Amino acid sequence: MTGDLMNKVFGDIKDKKKVPEAIALSKESLSNEALSLKAIDLKVLQEAIEATTSKRRMIGVWDPEIAATMQYLKSVTPRYSISENAAKWIKDGLERDHPELIQKVREGLKDHKL
Repeated sequence: MTGDLMNKVFGDIKDKKKVPEAIALSKESLSNEALSLKAIDLKVLQEAIEATTSKRRMIGVWDPEIAATMQYLKSVTPRYSISENAAKWIKDGLERDHPELIQKVREGLKDHKL
C-alpha cells in the first residue's frame, strides 16, 4: 500500500475515533480531590483487580519512536526484553503520577498472591 493510500484509509479511521473536545478530559482539568486517594472508587478498583487476575490482559501501545527505540535496543543488547522494560517504565510512571492508586492496587493484589 502506498503512503498516500494508507493515510487515506487510516486517516478516515482516526477521524472517526476522535473524541469531541467538549468531553475530552485532561489530568489538568480534574481537581486535586478527584485525583486523591479519597476519590478512589474501591468497588471499581476491586473489579479491575478481579478482571486482571482472572485472565491474562495485555497493554498495547503503538508509537513509532518507542517501537524503533526498543527494537534497536533489542537488536544490540543481549537478552533485552521489550516487555520487561516496558513494564518497568510503565510502573515507574504510575508510581510517580498515581502513588496512592498503585499502593491500593498492590494491597488488593496481595489477596490474589500475585
